[in-house]
Amino acid sequence: MPSNKYYQQFFFSLIRKLCCIAGQINIAADASVTSSSILGAAVTKTGTGEYTITLNDTYVAMVAVDAQLQAATAVDLVPQVKSYDVTSAKTVVINLNAGATPTNPAAACVLHVKILLRDSTVVY
Repeated sequence: MPSNKYYQQFFFSLIRKLCCIAGQINIAADASVTSSSILGAAVTKTGTGEYTITLNDTYVAMVAVDAQLQAATAVDLVPQVKSYDVTSAKTVVINLNAGATPTNPAAACVLHVKILLRDSTVVY
């Protein structure tokens, strides 16, 4: 089922009704979420090095996720999409991994996220 948002901007793409939800997640030194600028979603810490983005609406399909970690000093953490369900649960789960292990950041950092979603069942 498509979302109930009225998107104002044009998005030139071969994918019909492509939607972009983007913003940053501010993570404190204790790994908690202090704030998020992602419009159309809420973010919570759901486990060690695990952050769940809950979308306000359902979408037809996930197209892509890009996540980048910004820190004042070098960290060996790599953002990885653990799971997603945009059609019913409306969630995208991102782990911060050290190697293959979800790990809390040792210092405050910012997780920049861009989520591309399809809001139409019509495929070209």
